[in-house]
Amino acid sequence: MQTINNVLWVCFGNTSRSPLAHGLSYWLQNSQYKEELKDINFDSAGFINFFKTAQPETIAYLKTKNIDFSDFHGKIMDDKLLDEQDLILVMENYHLKRLRRKFKHVKDIDKKSFLLLEFAGESGELDIPDPVNFGPEVYKRTIELVEQGVIKSIKKIIELNKK
Repeated sequence: MQTINNVLWVCFGNTSRSPLAHGLSYWLQNSQYKEELKDINFDSAGFINFFKTAQPETIAYLKTKNIDFSDFHGKIMDDKLLDEQDLILVMENYHLKRLRRKFKHVKDIDKKSFLLLEFAGESGELDIPDPVNFGPEVYKRTIELVEQGVIKSIKKIIELNKK
């Protein structure tokens, strides 16, 4: 894999999981990995953008990390955005299949897109389900999974970029 300079986090609607990953990567970039991540651009997008902003639970959790995403506005993926990415990390296998099918004409889409937890080195259940409308316990578990995946993925990106 080439040097990773542009990373895109993807979920279905770009309102909960991918903005969370986006915010957490920003937090890591501005705290413990300032030097290692200084040249990396992080972004997030979805297949649709139903809510326009991040979910309140996502905004509240990021606030605990001193990251203000209250003005976050979701976006929909397009060819240009995907073409600019070196790495695309999605939350569910369904997203990966849909991404690769819908955007099969984007150069290297199969080589640069992965499930977040798979890229992070996890095994077993690799999908991170959408927590919207499922209550605080489901949202809490989703936050844990996304944060775990983001931290491990960031460490892997740093290692890959050293090669």
